[in-house]
Amino acid sequence: MVKNNKHLKRLKTYNTMNKLTLFFLLLLVLNVNLVFSLGDIGIIEQNKCISLYNYCPTCSYINVTAVQYPAGNMTTVDYSMTKTGNNYNYTFCDTLSLGDYSYTTCGDKAGVETCEDITFKVTPSGRGGNDNIALVVILILIIYVVTFVCFFGKNIPLSILSGMFMTFFGVWIVRNGIVIYRDNLTNYFGYVTIAIGAVIALWASIEWIEETM
Repeated sequence: MVKNNKHLKRLKTYNTMNKLTLFFLLLLVLNVNLVFSLGDIGIIEQNKCISLYNYCPTCSYINVTAVQYPAGNMTTVDYSMTKTGNNYNYTFCDTLSLGDYSYTTCGDKAGVETCEDITFKVTPSGRGGNDNIALVVILILIIYVVTFVCFFGKNIPLSILSGMFMTFFGVWIVRNGIVIYRDNLTNYFGYVTIAIGAVIALWASIEWIEETM
């Protein structure tokens, strides 16, 4: 009877840990969606299209005549902007390079040929500034802690789940960087995260198979 009571207590504790771990994993998923979906006006995600914009109520036309890239090289172009009311737009998709861009528009403002320079920024994630760095670092720490706690705590199902989540998170880092940063360092960290998550998920899966056979 005493053994049964101890067994029931252990089972309840195990179930409670499972529920708490699942709760933290779900919370992580929600936080990832929140942190990595925030955007800023005037900043575009790398390799995404941006609508080049100008406002001129007295213009009959506006053209994009030049684009300057982050490396400093300027390309002369002749793009006709589409007029919608008093707004002029042109969809620009050559955003492979990271950094500050500028484009020149020329139009007949009040009957006089007038040119303006307008800037925008391209970052890996489409966000700017360092405001989210602390939040992202905390999120990364939580992901590592939850995964290691599940693994070393011999919680096989959650080790598989958290290891897979960690692997997908590493892939996301390699593809998108961390906030406004994407370089060799963030790529290396992403690959390490992928490797750790994959090893834990695979190891836990093997143990689960061995226990069930």
